[in-house]
Amino acid sequence: MNKKKIIHGFGFDIVHGCQLRCVGCPNSTLKPKIKFVSLEDFEICLGHVDVDMIRIFRLFNFGEALLHPDVPGILALIPKFNFHVDVVEVSTNAQHHNLPMLEEVFKTGILDRLVVSCDGNALPEEYERLRPPAKWEKLIEFLKKASEYKKKYGLDINLITRTICETEEGRRRWLDLLEPMGWKPRFRNWMNYPEAKEHRSSTILKVKNKACIYLELPTLYVDYDGTVIPCCFHPRARVLGNLKAKRYSEIENGAKRKEFIQDLKRDRINNPICGQCEVRSLKWYKMEKNVNNIINSMGLNEYKNRILSHLKKRKHIPDFPVL
Repeated sequence: MNKKKIIHGFGFDIVHGCQLRCVGCPNSTLKPKIKFVSLEDFEICLGHVDVDMIRIFRLFNFGEALLHPDVPGILALIPKFNFHVDVVEVSTNAQHHNLPMLEEVFKTGILDRLVVSCDGNALPEEYERLRPPAKWEKLIEFLKKASEYKKKYGLDINLITRTICETEEGRRRWLDLLEPMGWKPRFRNWMNYPEAKEHRSSTILKVKNKACIYLELPTLYVDYDGTVIPCCFHPRARVLGNLKAKRYSEIENGAKRKEFIQDLKRDRINNPICGQCEVRSLKWYKMEKNVNNIINSMGLNEYKNRILSHLKKRKHIPDFPVL
């Protein structure tokens, strides 16, 4: 019996670029122009994903997905292919309000998880300071509308926020705000993203000359134009190929990826991008003491037993770092 071919994390930036310049994000420095994938190119790329299963398929890496003019059309293409997807996710900064399109996104019935990024202590001034030029009132309106659409169509979509909040008081304030609207916050600490304008993480970088978890597991990260990159921590750490021209399996086993892995093993410490990144090896993440530290730092204590059980059964890490 042939073993199933699985991609644990698949991120496709249907939009290249973002209208915000958030603290801690590389977009604040790189300032990419907004571009988006055509439905035709997206379909070609998916046709080259030669696997049986995708555990998490996220329609973003660094771009703002809801800037795309036809997100429902993008979603509608996914079920046409033979691979099974456990979770289809869209993440947004909740600042671009094409509400008719958002309602159509819900009506497709394809989306499993909608995630909103919203940082700070749940006070308008702090939120807007960390995510310029975002407006607090637009965030609240989006959260209410998405919750309304979920109820209207009776959908089992998970509404989640990923929130950097450094105080217990702020986390409680977020909970009091979000839970009545049907949103579940996932809190985490700051992380170091290479080439970000400002680093606020307290983590001391301990980079070693070895590949990270993203290159040790079957993952796939793709920009709007089909360019395959190594991870979701930097938009262009290295170009590994193009999914419009080659199958996933060819890129996964190709010379460019192998060369990149060898480069990291030889001298990751001095790599201008990977040498400034805190993501570590699979072995490090599987050490129970480190798993506990991650669980605590990301506010995932309620999932602790499930995560540890999951690690014993499988050879990959569930949702952290965000695969």
